Amino acid sequence: MREMKSKASNVVDWLQRSANLYPDKVAFDDGTRSVTFAQLYKQSCAVATRLAREGAVREHVAILLPRSVGQVISMMGVACAGGCYVVLDDGSPADRLVSIIKTFKPAVLITCDRTAEMGETLLPGRCIRLKDACNEAPNDSLLADIHLAAKPSDLLYVLFTSGSTGTPKGVMVTHANVLAYVGWFSTCFAIGPDTVFGSQTPLYFSMSVSDVFSTICCGATLFLIPRMLFAFPVRLISWLNERKVNTLYWVPTALGIISRWDVLSVAPLKSIANVMFAGEVMPTPTLNYWMDHLPAAHFANLFGPTETTDICAYYKVTHRLADGEPLPIGHACEGCRTAIVREDGSLAAPGEEGELYVAGPFVAAGYLNDAARTRASFVQDPFDASDPRPVYRTGDIVRLGEDHEMRYVSRKDTQIKRSGYRIELGEVEAAATACAGVASCAAVFEATKNQIVLFCTGRGFDSEALTSALRARLPKYMMPDRIETLRSLPVNRNGKTDRRALLAVCSVKA
Repeated sequence: MREMKSKASNVVDWLQRSANLYPDKVAFDDGTRSVTFAQLYKQSCAVATRLAREGAVREHVAILLPRSVGQVISMMGVACAGGCYVVLDDGSPADRLVSIIKTFKPAVLITCDRTAEMGETLLPGRCIRLKDACNEAPNDSLLADIHLAAKPSDLLYVLFTSGSTGTPKGVMVTHANVLAYVGWFSTCFAIGPDTVFGSQTPLYFSMSVSDVFSTICCGATLFLIPRMLFAFPVRLISWLNERKVNTLYWVPTALGIISRWDVLSVAPLKSIANVMFAGEVMPTPTLNYWMDHLPAAHFANLFGPTETTDICAYYKVTHRLADGEPLPIGHACEGCRTAIVREDGSLAAPGEEGELYVAGPFVAAGYLNDAARTRASFVQDPFDASDPRPVYRTGDIVRLGEDHEMRYVSRKDTQIKRSGYRIELGEVEAAATACAGVASCAAVFEATKNQIVLFCTGRGFDSEALTSALRARLPKYMMPDRIETLRSLPVNRNGKTDRRALLAVCSVKA
């Protein structure tokens, strides 16, 4: 390829730089396959060339692969071809995948032997196998022309989150968003060539942006942790120690597996220097357990929605908190602006609750093919009419403490976070309503037990049959933990389902 641009304008610049600086250094390893930076660059260029041969230059491309190094190669291959990708969950129900394909409209779908049949069902005649694409001879001249025409405002990927109407929302993230966000992340947490990530999150989840792209940017190394290891915590610790993993960015649920079984007392971690977490509320006892066992490590609570690329606020933990003391979400990331807004549109005073608004270069470009949702959530800055950049209304209720750190209170709507996943309870309800025999339903989240409880009315169904039907419609992480049958759903004075009354029912039946 032609000479690199002096300043990164897209993520391909990062990959070129790391391939030049650290050609023989392992970049990604999934336990069965690893690639150096030079290999990653070469294979990404091969995939891009194959995409060009398929007429998929600057097009949307879907990736249907198991969690693997192959996913990263495919992602960067699409980027080298000037395109925009979506990483599909190969374990999702077919209906959800069909919905995403319908919205995303990919020109090509990248598969492997394991997912080829599923891919042909989703996009007949437009599938290519990754192993074939990696054998393509890179067309350096063509790829150089594509790269020179690239703009920071080009879309890099679309990440689909849960939708309140039952239809997933496609968050559009640009190269500029990732460049700005990862620039902050890697600087704030001193990510560099000596960083070794142990990655827990799926690559279709926004948290993966942080460790995957900071690895590419900074010449770090990332190990994709096999999912099955979390069922064997002592083996997991041994696996991390053998690879000298020094940086974790996990959801609190994963960290809680270690603390719940007191694993670190019998199998100490030897190399961990940084522990970051996001995706849901971190229980303070879990954090204290980790801090007690890793007194020299640095800990940070990261907070933000997919619509801010990954994170918009953070809190570096400087001291041990009491077990009942809530952990702050901190303050805005450098380069971001946040505001806490009351229902009347005015700024909340310290101590008052309000909705978190976010502005700045991390804010995504809106929702794909969904102008109405985009207009509702990405608004003009209410406090600076001269600024044309959109402000994202997060729907998170927060308050500013006396220490000038923000604290999370709740969600404004029925959206929850569990096990690192953002879940719209409306999507669970939409799936249940579509099942035979269900007349009406409502899903609530019982936070104390971390459970989704689905209440249903109707005839001709039982909980076992309904559970089976829901498994065909919902990803595993959205499945209700309990199903309760009622004669009718309680309503409030406005005639709406009274979710507080349902939560009271949960407490009575616990």
